[in-house]
Amino acid sequence: MDEFAGKIVIVTGAASGIGLAAAQKFLERGATVFGFDKNEEGLKAVKGLVPCVADMRDHDRLKAIVDDILKSHKTIHVLVNCAGMSYYTRHVDSTLEEWRTTLAINLEAYYVMAKLVVPGMIASGGGRIVNVSSTQSIASEPTVGAYSASKGGVGAWTRTLAVDLSQYGILVNAVAPGCIKTAMSFIDGVDETETDDFKEWYVKRRKIPLARPGRPEEVANAIVFLSGDSCTYITGHTLVVDGGLTIAM
Repeated sequence: MDEFAGKIVIVTGAASGIGLAAAQKFLERGATVFGFDKNEEGLKAVKGLVPCVADMRDHDRLKAIVDDILKSHKTIHVLVNCAGMSYYTRHVDSTLEEWRTTLAINLEAYYVMAKLVVPGMIASGGGRIVNVSSTQSIASEPTVGAYSASKGGVGAWTRTLAVDLSQYGILVNAVAPGCIKTAMSFIDGVDETETDDFKEWYVKRRKIPLARPGRPEEVANAIVFLSGDSCTYITGHTLVVDGGLTIAM
């Protein structure tokens, strides 16, 4: 369980959900984990995590934190871009501010974090970047236009970055979670995975073939695999973690 001993890992969105589960998995495997999130209380509740309180839209703050990490540790071995958010509005009711905020957190911040850590990875001879996309980039629904666009961008950018950085020994991949039971499952105060419609359609009728929502740690396992020594010949790939949702008719 010490696969990541001596490794420096950054996880964004580490105070809850998939980011929290990923941070905990890395900690269990011996990594030094820096967790980025604006939720200071949530970060400080994670035993062993180095809390880095930041709004992912504050690029100066992100740079200052990463610079401090690099001063102490010279390089960052793994970057997990997981911070995310969504509005739930139909296009005619949506606003440009909602669109820009969603892309700023779900896509632009990923770019900024990669810009900050890649030079150190190049200098040290390699690294791993794992970006969190979504099955909403594959098959979507009416109220998540900006979110779907941002996650589609994550997948496309992941492929390009993988080609771009391959010569430096940096592997870049993504995971695309499906219906995962996290805080983002709650829409207007209701956990969508507990509704009658979800239980009827996704569980009873097996629109999700495994007939249940996923758990954050199940996505975290995929992230850890793509970040580790067992992943040596996979790059530019988006690993779908959805219980079969996107293959079911």
